[in-house]
Amino acid sequence: MTRQTTRMFGIDTIDEYLAFCAEAVAELEYDQDSVLRAFAAILALNHIPDWLQYKLTVSQRNTLGLTGSQVGDPVKDYFEAMHVDFKRVRELANGFKHLRPVHSTQKVAGYGQGPYGIGPYGQSYLLIDLGEDKPANERWDVGLSLCKRALECWCAVLAKRDNHLGEN
Repeated sequence: MTRQTTRMFGIDTIDEYLAFCAEAVAELEYDQDSVLRAFAAILALNHIPDWLQYKLTVSQRNTLGLTGSQVGDPVKDYFEAMHVDFKRVRELANGFKHLRPVHSTQKVAGYGQGPYGIGPYGQSYLLIDLGEDKPANERWDVGLSLCKRALECWCAVLAKRDNHLGEN
């Protein structure tokens, strides 16, 4: 069985896989303090380039700007250069086993439930530190926001494909 003919969990097309990713992100939004939901959303989004590597035909690759590449050629670097969130998703997926909670993920009633955040001390449950070298207003990202942006960007990028992508 080749990668091109593999079907898993009823997902056979990139459109079906994007719907799966959207469901994982929606579940994270519903239950933001769940490490399982965060991990599922991040891992699902991280594997979109793997799908594309084997599912895109040569003409679809040309349509998306991957001119000269063949089926099976890696596409991760190309897409990560296009959008920084794709790289952040990959870094989180690869480093997830090293994450550690800084604050309890216990739901806090009252303060922190409003516009300043949903978790302890008004912070998001999956707060991503992008580095001390960043200005304060650029240092932090939120896992749910990252997942939503990445999913939205993948959908926009893949909207450029030709009409036959979903058939492969």
